[in-house]
Amino acid sequence: MAMQLTSVSKSFGVDLILENITMNIADNEKVGLIGANGAGKTTLLRIIAGELPHDSGSIFTPKDAAIGFLKQNAVDDSANTMWEDVMEIFSDITALEEEMRTLEAKMSDASLNEEEHGEVLASYSRASASFDAKGGFEVNTRIKTVLSGMGFDDFDLKNTKVKTLSGGEKTKFAFAKLLLRSPGVLLLDEPTNHLDFKTMQWLEGYLKSYRGMIIAVSHDRYFLDSICDSIYEIERNRATRYPGNYTSYLEEKKKNYEIALKHYEAQQDEIQKLEDYVAKNKVRASTAKMAKSKQKAIDRIEVLEKPVLMNKACRFGFEMEYPSYKDVLLCENLKLMVNGGGIIKTIATGVNIDVKRGEKVAIIGANGVGKSTLLKTLVGYNTTYGGEFEFGRNVELSFYDQEQKLLHDKSTVLSEIWDRFPRMDESEVRTLLGTVLFTDEDVYKEVSRLSGGERARLMLLVIMLEKANTLLLDEPTNHLDLSSKEALDGAVKNFEGTVILVSHDRYFLNKCADKIIELTPHGTFVYSGNYNDYLEYKANSDSDAQKNDDKKKLSSAQEYEAEKRRQANLKNLAKKLSRTEEEIEKLELQNEEIKTAINDAGADYEKVKELYEQSENVEKELNNLYELWNTLSIELESSQ
Repeated sequence: MAMQLTSVSKSFGVDLILENITMNIADNEKVGLIGANGAGKTTLLRIIAGELPHDSGSIFTPKDAAIGFLKQNAVDDSANTMWEDVMEIFSDITALEEEMRTLEAKMSDASLNEEEHGEVLASYSRASASFDAKGGFEVNTRIKTVLSGMGFDDFDLKNTKVKTLSGGEKTKFAFAKLLLRSPGVLLLDEPTNHLDFKTMQWLEGYLKSYRGMIIAVSHDRYFLDSICDSIYEIERNRATRYPGNYTSYLEEKKKNYEIALKHYEAQQDEIQKLEDYVAKNKVRASTAKMAKSKQKAIDRIEVLEKPVLMNKACRFGFEMEYPSYKDVLLCENLKLMVNGGGIIKTIATGVNIDVKRGEKVAIIGANGVGKSTLLKTLVGYNTTYGGEFEFGRNVELSFYDQEQKLLHDKSTVLSEIWDRFPRMDESEVRTLLGTVLFTDEDVYKEVSRLSGGERARLMLLVIMLEKANTLLLDEPTNHLDLSSKEALDGAVKNFEGTVILVSHDRYFLNKCADKIIELTPHGTFVYSGNYNDYLEYKANSDSDAQKNDDKKKLSSAQEYEAEKRRQANLKNLAKKLSRTEEEIEKLELQNEEIKTAINDAGADYEKVKELYEQSENVEKELNNLYELWNTLSIELESSQ
């Protein structure tokens, strides 16, 4: 049976959060709930869960359907062991099991007469049927499946106290218990927080086959793609339904936007024509009556609101001053180490990485294996390491630290940019800040008071302005809303330089990465392609018996991918060379025209001085282009 929300509205004081929210969710439907930060997604989940009253409208939930609600950062400081906490979920089943054991003991009592034995047998039959109906025979299998899938297979469940778990482990354990309860309606608020790749992959498979409704608020686009049958977007206090998963939502939203924009523009054209007619004819006696009629027609028009594709979308874009040489980074037997309270601990060995210009390389691996440590080592913030690494010629780095410690907490947003780039004037800085959604009084906010998303956008602007040719990005999509993530996807993908990134955002990895490097405690494994290609390779190497064969397949696949990349690189180089030649030709012609103008200027000193400055600037650009042409020519010749 469906769940129905009809015209649900909610305000906090004078602030309207949700208005006339209407949703129809079918039995077993999996729904993604998306929208900008602060749009009211969590508020809506709390209303459905019964934690918050709504101001108006109605909510119908299926009769007898329990509602389970996973909150962000849900924690449980129970003094129980993990096993005791889990078994409390099945207290009715364990009570039935105890009853069955007691009845079994009675059945073997020789002192019972036939009638008493029959009563005991009937009671046992009823208890057994109830035990079976409640899934008693599958309880241990369910517990093992869910706890193993959520990453607790190596835990001593019977001796580990819940309160001794870390914050992330407590959240995962709360989620595991919710899944074991199997409520008919599952409300999930950012369910993939604190989960590693392996756990997320298991969870998506589990939720796809979950028998019940799911409403999930998530910024994890890969998760929304994997499990969702429909997407509801909360925008401007209203909810709009899009059938299909997240990718389908993007396509449908764009299509709807284009249709709505055509209607809006057509209406605006019609209004403009009517207004022009009224303005020209209202003063003429012969046409005044018609003009008045046209004005009434204008007044009757219900003016359409101008459609917006994405609310307040950032405009990210990365450029570089000059390209690096072909070899960007080489790590040979690098040993990653951390200093914990004076104790040096090795977390990964045998790290071998070879990065070429223009590659988008993603570093993935289990939590704690050293992905962030690797980036910090490469940029010089972590000086405790073994082995060697070397950057190539002309490599200029920009580093995005996921903790944004490179920002100055006591600066304002405006001064953070202006102090770094003092040659800009205030209007330029404000314009640039506007591209990452800092406007008006926002620019005077102190950095220490910014939200995670605001700090992320500010740090990304810093990197945009540094114009380095090699970007090292540590979890750059953390804290960004969906529209900002989409903007960052495009900016990284279109960047002509090199990117080395660490991310748990699998959608981002799919969009941007062309090489995956899996970091393990004992070395690195390289996979050509994006995250889905990596999964495909991994799926082909599940059993030990197939490992050697899989290595050959992987090698063959990598050779094929390498050849594809080589051919694509040749085309790209040829295109860039041709474009450079065209620019050189254009500037040479411009320089000749300037020199002719200098000769024609005669004794006009000011004019000659201005023209000489123009000529010098053009020649500087030409020298840069000649150098680029030479680099491209050599590389094209060596790549063929």
